[in-house]
Amino acid sequence: MTRGHPTVGQVYRIHDHYEVGREKIREFARAVQDFHPAHWDDTAAHTVGYPVILAPITFASATVTAAQRELLRIALDGYDPARLLQVEQEIHCHRPVLAGDRLTHEITVDSWRTIIGGDIIALTTVISDRDTGPVQTVHTTLAGRSGNEGERISEIAKNIALQDIPVPKPQSPGTPAADPSFPSRPAGALSRNTPAEHRFPSRTFHLTRGELVNYAGVCGDLNPIHWSDDIARATDTPGVLAQGMLTMGLGAAALTAWIGHPTAILDYSAVFAHPVHVTTRRAAAIEFTGTVAAVDPDASRATVALAAYCDGASILGRATATVVLAN
Repeated sequence: MTRGHPTVGQVYRIHDHYEVGREKIREFARAVQDFHPAHWDDTAAHTVGYPVILAPITFASATVTAAQRELLRIALDGYDPARLLQVEQEIHCHRPVLAGDRLTHEITVDSWRTIIGGDIIALTTVISDRDTGPVQTVHTTLAGRSGNEGERISEIAKNIALQDIPVPKPQSPGTPAADPSFPSRPAGALSRNTPAEHRFPSRTFHLTRGELVNYAGVCGDLNPIHWSDDIARATDTPGVLAQGMLTMGLGAAALTAWIGHPTAILDYSAVFAHPVHVTTRRAAAIEFTGTVAAVDPDASRATVALAAYCDGASILGRATATVVLAN
């Protein structure tokens, strides 16, 4: 049943901004294992048409300051982060996020439905640069737990305190990109002649508890379901859960590797169908596959369908990206 919640239709803003730092971009790229040189080095960014390093596509959704967390808490009527689960995210890119951008956030509560055991809340966040305007428009759907279970999880959370992967090294000015798997070109590696049903080679990422904690620290994610065994046991899960945006970021890294250009992704959306449980026994292995679903040569666009599997389960119910075709 839809509830006429007082926050629905309200727009929430703060006057402060998030200034995008070079090291923050590198930390985030490491967290989502996206090693395109343009995320790490100005010289590589120059080769793709930008004056400074640029962030992976999911970075803007993670630019959360203390003020923005408080703004979100107000918009969500005081919901404890431990009682919220992200179930869907849709990102529309207007331009890449660059080092030095000063990002502002405007949150609108689109809908609020009460269901058995909790609430379903839909938000729209417009992320803008103070000087140049909108950067991304993000639609988010959250599931909030209520009742005794939600209170029990919140109480446990109150009592809990907060793989060695090589990364690209900075290049000397004037040197070409060191990794030949990322060619320098003005658009994505797909061309107008790429047939529909073209399949990319699968790519597997591994997530340990350390990866989840690292991502939580980089992004300021305070939900202990991603690192606390006590919370995992309270929700009857076999292990802590990987962040939805971390999983989505891994998919974006796979797309970037397949296409060969960090700004070829125009739109990227996913439904989180099955959680990724990360136990202490072994790293979780997530395998991504990609297929060209459609090619529009007149618009120089292609649609890529992604699939992701962990322990035999499909973790994405629907994941697609619109990408630019190479000339």
